[in-house]
Amino acid sequence: MLLSEKVAIVTGIGPAMGRSIAISYAREGAKLALAARNPERLQRVVDEVEAMGGEVIGLPTDITDRDACGRLVDATLDRYGRVDVLVQNGHLDGDYKIVGDSDTEDWRAIMEVNLFGALHLVQLVVPTMRRQGDGRIVLINTGASTDPPATLGAYAASKAALASLVRTIAVEHGPDGIRANGVQLGPVKGANWDGWIETGSKQAGMTPAEFETDQCKDVPLRCVSTADECAGAVVFLASDLATPITGQSLAVNGGRWFVA
Repeated sequence: MLLSEKVAIVTGIGPAMGRSIAISYAREGAKLALAARNPERLQRVVDEVEAMGGEVIGLPTDITDRDACGRLVDATLDRYGRVDVLVQNGHLDGDYKIVGDSDTEDWRAIMEVNLFGALHLVQLVVPTMRRQGDGRIVLINTGASTDPPATLGAYAASKAALASLVRTIAVEHGPDGIRANGVQLGPVKGANWDGWIETGSKQAGMTPAEFETDQCKDVPLRCVSTADECAGAVVFLASDLATPITGQSLAVNGGRWFVA
């Protein structure tokens, strides 16, 4: 198993990417500490992992609260004695307003989750990873970090900052044996995608199948990946197969490159 005996903290546990990452990590032998703001969603995934025979703890955590992040890391160390992998998947979408109409307080709230939440967790796991002489940090990102859509300026800016953070961690902590990488996701099949297809098809006067085909015309693979498929990249970056890889942003989007 690719992650046998590795201890991984995974945040942003929900019905899509967070769940898929957690299940994939458990399947590959990782011991897990899972975190999310929604305790009910979190517990459902904890129950799934336990049903698979995996080792797991779940802690409701707001990553904008540094003390809460500290409790998550401390609980992981108390249970397992080490932290080998951090996967920061929690995020806040944005205000869906054009820049000229945006409220700076909304931007700050988005930055608190998408940038500073990640920073809290990174700073808290680095000391134990440095002592071990090894660690893997994977920050989940988005294509919006390089190709921002209209009305998602705050989200895109926060994720561009996150991509920069990955590169800085790689430079500063590579000598400590710590690897840091990002996973730049495109659209992912799930409730949000299905809702977009349903709404967009009505507006476009198409069937949902026709509209989905149209939305994938710029994707070389002509399809939108599932969360389970995308989770494979997150497993890879935490595994020994990725030992020489750091400071990278891996595009996991069916080959799509956004154009203006």
